[in-house]
Amino acid sequence: MNALPDEQLLPALLNGVDIPPCPAVLLDIQAELDKDDADQRTIARLISKDAALAGHVMAIANSPAFSGGQKFGSIMQAINVLGSRQLFNLVVSQLLKIALAGDPDVPMDRFWETSAQTARLSAELARRLRCVRPDVAYTFGLFHDCGIPLLMKRFPNVREVLAAANAAEERSFTEVEDEMLGTNHAVVGYFLARRWRLPGYIAEAMLHHHDYKALAESGRLSDTARGLIAVCVLAEHVIRLHSTNEVENEWAKAAPTACQVFGLSLGAVDDVIEDMLDWLG
Repeated sequence: MNALPDEQLLPALLNGVDIPPCPAVLLDIQAELDKDDADQRTIARLISKDAALAGHVMAIANSPAFSGGQKFGSIMQAINVLGSRQLFNLVVSQLLKIALAGDPDVPMDRFWETSAQTARLSAELARRLRCVRPDVAYTFGLFHDCGIPLLMKRFPNVREVLAAANAAEERSFTEVEDEMLGTNHAVVGYFLARRWRLPGYIAEAMLHHHDYKALAESGRLSDTARGLIAVCVLAEHVIRLHSTNEVENEWAKAAPTACQVFGLSLGAVDDVIEDMLDWLG
């Protein structure tokens, strides 16, 4: 597998983009989850120490996407139903929203709504295609583009750059960003994932999620990272087909190698796309 960038390369690779430090509560929860006998009560207590964080997490847990119609009355009840890892995802999501908040004149509501939709669709695709665990696909779908808000805080022309990258038919998305910004959201997201102690395969997939050639190169990426990238780019394609008329060339670039990852023909994946469009309603 190829070597991943080192922290020493940060200044050159990030071109002035600031990576926020990992909040202490996240480190404490991760340390507990890493134990063989992780205690759910300890995790609930750590979340509950911050009343605002606990309130936001409970609001998300009680949303239709997670609650399944039932009402959670406590963090502990939510953990019992959703699991510690899913609650950890909700905590990371809320803390990232706070850490990545920028100029109030640049609203990020649509970004986070799209990320949440990508996460839910990625989890469903992973369940159907059986190429990666659904909970891991959800995590990656939620966080894979988290470098974009940090780029927006550093550069005033990011929206124009992203539009140009989306429209690029031959060049890779990140090549366009590198040319116009001197860095790209995949590199920024990778270092954020590293600093926030997200799993290594998440950071690896974030770094390469527009590098579709890497999907076809045996041994370059872990199987988990390959599955995450393939599922996520398919999820984003389905979302665009369902809800927008935006120009998008990513699926056309990724399709041949993504289908290899799924072990399916392009026609079979087209059938999956139709099924997912029906699933979205």
